[in-house]
Amino acid sequence: MEAADLKAASFSGEKFTRRVVVPMAGMVILAILLVLGFAVISADGQNRLEVESSTALAETALSVKKREIARNLQDYAVWEDVFKNLHETLDFGWASTNGNVGANIYEGLGYDLAFVLRPDGKTVYAVVDGVPQTADAFSIIPRGLDSLVESGSTGEPAVGFLRSKDQLLLVAATAILPPSVDASTIPPKNRSSLVFAKALDQTFVESISSDYLLDSLKVVEQEEQADGATLPLVDPSGKALSYIVWTPATPGYQFLKWLLPPLAAAMVLLGLFAHQVIRKVRRSTEELEESARTVETYAQTLEESEARFRDVAEASSDWIWECDGEMRLVYLSTRFSEVTGISAASILGKQLDQFFMKDTDAEGWERLHASAHDHVAFRHVRCSYKDAQGRMRICRLAGRPIGSSKGQLSGFRGTATDITEEVEAHARANHLALHDALTELPNRLLFRERLIYALSDNRRRHSDLAILCLDLDHFKEVNDTLGHGAGDVLLRQFSARLQTCLQSGDTVARLGGDEFAIIQSSANQPQDAGALSRRIIEIVKQPFQVEGHELHVGVSIGVAFPDHADDPDKLLKNADIALYRAKQGGRGNVRFFEPQMDLELQARKALEYDLRQALLKDELELHYQPLIDLEAQKVSAVEALLRWRHPSRGLVSPGEFIPLAEETGMIISIGEWVLRTACQQALSWPGLRVAVNLSPVQFRHRELVDTVKQVLEDTGLEPGRLELEITESVLINDTEAALDILSALKGIGVHIAMDDFGTGYSSLGYLNSFPFDKIKIDKSFVTTLEDKVKSLAIVRSVIGLSESLSMTTTAEGVETMEQAMLLLGEGCKQVQGYFFGRPVPALEMTAFLGNWQGFTVLKSLKTDAA
Repeated sequence: MEAADLKAASFSGEKFTRRVVVPMAGMVILAILLVLGFAVISADGQNRLEVESSTALAETALSVKKREIARNLQDYAVWEDVFKNLHETLDFGWASTNGNVGANIYEGLGYDLAFVLRPDGKTVYAVVDGVPQTADAFSIIPRGLDSLVESGSTGEPAVGFLRSKDQLLLVAATAILPPSVDASTIPPKNRSSLVFAKALDQTFVESISSDYLLDSLKVVEQEEQADGATLPLVDPSGKALSYIVWTPATPGYQFLKWLLPPLAAAMVLLGLFAHQVIRKVRRSTEELEESARTVETYAQTLEESEARFRDVAEASSDWIWECDGEMRLVYLSTRFSEVTGISAASILGKQLDQFFMKDTDAEGWERLHASAHDHVAFRHVRCSYKDAQGRMRICRLAGRPIGSSKGQLSGFRGTATDITEEVEAHARANHLALHDALTELPNRLLFRERLIYALSDNRRRHSDLAILCLDLDHFKEVNDTLGHGAGDVLLRQFSARLQTCLQSGDTVARLGGDEFAIIQSSANQPQDAGALSRRIIEIVKQPFQVEGHELHVGVSIGVAFPDHADDPDKLLKNADIALYRAKQGGRGNVRFFEPQMDLELQARKALEYDLRQALLKDELELHYQPLIDLEAQKVSAVEALLRWRHPSRGLVSPGEFIPLAEETGMIISIGEWVLRTACQQALSWPGLRVAVNLSPVQFRHRELVDTVKQVLEDTGLEPGRLELEITESVLINDTEAALDILSALKGIGVHIAMDDFGTGYSSLGYLNSFPFDKIKIDKSFVTTLEDKVKSLAIVRSVIGLSESLSMTTTAEGVETMEQAMLLLGEGCKQVQGYFFGRPVPALEMTAFLGNWQGFTVLKSLKTDAA
C-alpha cells in the first residue's frame, strides 16, 4: 500500500512535471526570447534613429561650411579693390600683398586654393597654400570647375565638392561684382570669377567632428570602405566623389546592456524554481500546489516585466519614468540620476509638470496635457528641466497610458531623452551663420536682415533711421607692422568700445576687414546720428593696448538717411559714399550723405576709368625740365615729369590724377612706365643724368628695388645716370624699413635725392641717418629769396649743410636772373626753374640741348666774384 502510494505520488509528480512544469518553463523561456527579440528590434530601431539624427547633423555641418566659404568668397568678390586690380586690370603685386588676396586667404581664412578667372576661362592669378603664383585652375581641378564657375557668374556664389588630382575639395565660385558696379552692365559671360577651395583634409574633418559631435569622422573613397554611418559627397552634377564616415552612438546597444542582466537573472531564477518544484512535487502534493502558486506568481511578474520592456522598446529613451493616474511620478530609472545629477527620491511623488517645464514647443506641451486627459500616447514633446547644478536643460518626452488588470487607467509610462547638446549644436551653427567669428557681432547677412526690418518699421512708425558706416584709419599699418594677430585684437577691442556707445535698439555689425556699420533708430535725426558719431570718434581717440604696444588709430564715419534711399542696398551704399568723403576730408571725421556726393563719386570713377585706359591707350607722356650747372654753364641733368593728355579734356593736371593713381594703386604700374620711359629716353642724351620722382605709394611697394634693377638691365642705362627723388613723407611711417630700401637702391648705383627739403619736420634727422646724394631746396624758399631774410637764411644754411656733408644742392623754382645770381653767390651750384626752361616733351628737350649756349651774364658774375 505504501509502495503503491509512493508510486502514485511518483507518477503524479512526473505527470505534473511533464504536463505543467515543462510547458510552463517552455512558455516562460519563449516569453523571454520574445522580449529579447523585441528588445533587439527596438535597439536596432534606436540605432537607426541615431544614425538619421547624426546624418542630419552631418548635413547641417556641410551646409554651414558651404555657407561659410560662400560668405567669405562674397566678401572678397564685392570688394572694390578686387574688381579694380583683378578684373579691370591685373595687378599681381596688389593681389599678392598679404591682407588683399594673398597669404591671408590661406593663413587667415584657411583656404588652400584661390583663383581669379577671366571671362575667357584663363586663370590670371592663383594662391596655392598661401603662395601667390601663376597656375591653371583647370589643371588643378580638371572636372566640374567650369560648370561651377558658370553657375556662380550670375552673382550668387556657387558651392560644391570637386576633386583635384589627389584630394577632395570644397569649392566656391562667384562673379567679381562690387556694389558700385551695376550688374546689368556686365553680362555673366563677361565677368571675371573668384574661386576659393578648401581641401577636405584631416584638420577640416576634425573640426566638423569636434563641432558637431560626430565620432571618428573621416573621408573614404568607396562606400564599401565605410564601417559606420555614411554621407556621400557629391559634385554639382550629382555624382558621388567620396563619402564621409563616422561612428554614430548606439543607444540601442546601451539599452540591451541594461536589459540583459535582468533577463539572465530571470533565467537563473527559473532554473532554481524548476529544481525546487520538482523536489517538492516528489515530496508531497501539498508542496506541489504551493509550488504551483509560486510559479503562477512568477509568471505574472514576468508578464508585467514583459509589458514594461515592450513599452521601453517602443519609446527611444535615456531614462524611464512612470506616473500614476494623477500624473504623480512613481518610478524613475537609475539613468535619471546619472543624467540629471538629482536623486530620484527627491522627485518621486511630484506632479509631472512640477519637474518638467514648457519650452519653446508650446504646442507639444499642450498636446501632452491633452493626451493625459484623453488617455492616449504621446511622443516627441519638447520640454525643459533644471539639473542638480540649476542649469536649464532640454529633453524630449514620450509616453503611453498603462491600464490595471480591470482595464482602468492606472497611469502613464514613458521615456525622457536629453537633447541639450543637440539643441546647442544647432544654435551654434545658426549663430555662426549670422555672426562674425572674430568679434561676435552680427555679420553682413544678419545686418541686412535687420536693416530691412528697420526700414519697414521706420515706415510704419514714422520714426527716423540712420545708417553709419565706419572704417578704422591706419588699420592696414597695424597689420603690416605688428601682424594680423594684433589687428584681430584691435578689432575686438574696437568692437567692444562701439557697443558701449549704442542704445538698446541699435545694431552694430562687422561687414568685413575693418569695416563696421550701425543701424540707429531715433526720432531726433540727424542730431542723434551726429552725437553718436562724435561719441565714437572720441572714444576711439583713446589709445589701444595691443600685445604690449600702445596703438593710436582713428575712425572715419559716413552717415546716410532713408530720405535719399529706402532700399537697404542703396542706403548702405550712400553711407559708404559718405564714408569715402570723410576719409578724403582728412580722416577722423564724419560726413553726412548728400546727393552731390554720389555725382562727384561717379565723376571720380569716370576719371579713374579713363586713367586706367590712359596707360593702355598711350595717353601718358613725359615732359622734361633741365637742371643747370651754374659753374660749368651746362645742362647737367633733366627731370622727368608725368603728363596726361586726355582725348577730350586735354592736359590733365598731375595734382588731379596723381593722388587718384596713388589711392587706387595704379601708381605702381604708372610709376614703372615712367621709370622705363625716362631711362629709355635718357639713352639719346649721352652724359646727362635723368631724375625720376618716386611716389610714397610706389616707394613702399615691396618690388621697387627689383623693378629698378630690371628697368636698368632692360634699357641698358648706366645706374649712375639715374637719379631717384623722394620726399620726407616716405620716411615718416617706418623710417627703419625706408632706410633699408634706400640702402638697397644705393647699392644698385643710382643716385638718391631728397626733394622739397625743409618743408617737413625731421629732414636733418634723415640726413644724419642716410647719405643722400642731393638735396633739393623747395621752391617756396627760392621764390621769396629776394624779399624775406628768413628764406635767405634757410637757403644759406642748407647750402652750407650740403657742402659739409659732400652733397649736391639743387634750388627749385628759379624764375629770375637775380635769383640765379644770388644762389650762385651763396655757393649753390645747380638750379632748376622756368627761367632756364619749362617742362617740354622729349623732342623739344632734344632741340633745347642742341641749342644750349650757356649764360654769358652768369660767366660775368663768376669773373666778378673771382
